[in-house]
Amino acid sequence: MKYRLSYCSSIPRKPVYKLFLLIFFVLVACSEVIELEDNTVGGQIIIYGRISNSTQANEVIISRARQASTAPTPIEEATVKIIDDNGLEEFLVENEPGHYVLERNIISGEPGRSYRLEVDIHGTVYSTDFQELLPVISEDEMRYEIGVERNITSTGAAVEEDVVRLFVNSDLPDDLPEKFFIRWEMEEVYSVLTGVLPAFWFPGAPGQSQCYITYKLGADEIFLLDGRDIRRSDLRNRELITRRIDRSFSNKHYFNLIQSRVSEENFDYWERVRTLTITNGSIFDPVVGPLRGNVKSENPGEEVFGFFEVIGIDTARLLLTNNDIPVFFHDPCNFLGDNVVPLLTVPFGCVQCLLQQKLVEPGCLSCAAVPNNGPRPDYF
Repeated sequence: MKYRLSYCSSIPRKPVYKLFLLIFFVLVACSEVIELEDNTVGGQIIIYGRISNSTQANEVIISRARQASTAPTPIEEATVKIIDDNGLEEFLVENEPGHYVLERNIISGEPGRSYRLEVDIHGTVYSTDFQELLPVISEDEMRYEIGVERNITSTGAAVEEDVVRLFVNSDLPDDLPEKFFIRWEMEEVYSVLTGVLPAFWFPGAPGQSQCYITYKLGADEIFLLDGRDIRRSDLRNRELITRRIDRSFSNKHYFNLIQSRVSEENFDYWERVRTLTITNGSIFDPVVGPLRGNVKSENPGEEVFGFFEVIGIDTARLLLTNNDIPVFFHDPCNFLGDNVVPLLTVPFGCVQCLLQQKLVEPGCLSCAAVPNNGPRPDYF
């Protein structure tokens, strides 16, 4: 099967991003369309994972490929361990089918140390060579500007939208190494509140909850820097994104710029990932596809997909609140005043009726119904 892809990564999403990085800095400029063959016939092992100096991104995902463009099958009950350069090893725990997590009881990623992966799948061993965990090299600091963006609709009408523009200063040391490679990704993390139904009509209805939403850019929108192409001591005032202002800014709204120091082999792998991306994920999501990496089978003729990376991670955060955004936000979950009247048209106590008649959005009643909802981040 063929994938017809372009390097252009400006496909609209919710929230909509506009990525503006210097061409010599990030290799995401549009180029010719490329046709890539996916000859996956099924049966190959896919192992993707990482260890880092962070509490995040210490996991291994193991699956078996099916036919081209078909989601792989998770492999359960594998024996997975990470070994450091002192001979210490820690076995990972399977917390869901095919997903193995390092609990950091024995091994935690430390800059300057080296690590390798070893996996036993029903008697067949897969492993990697040792890789050094390199410390992060850039100091990133973000800033924002509030503005208005003017666009023309498909009907020719002029519209204006309030937007926030993000910029980043990346400071590099004067004594740069001969070769270094950096990967960045961005994510948004914000909170929204569910609504409170009138107790006199809906006794026993759930109270108000705070939901935490994480939105990550896709793997095809990773920012890569090949340090061989730059000798400047800093990269300043680079525009990252333009983000439309909406209700997600009504409470705390974080922008996280996640920097990873990677090896040359890792850099080359992610270049290929960006070219052939058949999962909408991030550096914290498994990459699914016919991509050979650094994982080898003890059977020399066996084809193995995936990559195990050893990375240094640092995160720059920018917090915005409603005090920073001079915009009034309509809250669809505000059930006060005149907004109560439509709720009383359903039978007494029938919360489900509100959903069936589309009088209330599901996310106003339960965080579980809010897309990309997750646990409360420790920095909130």
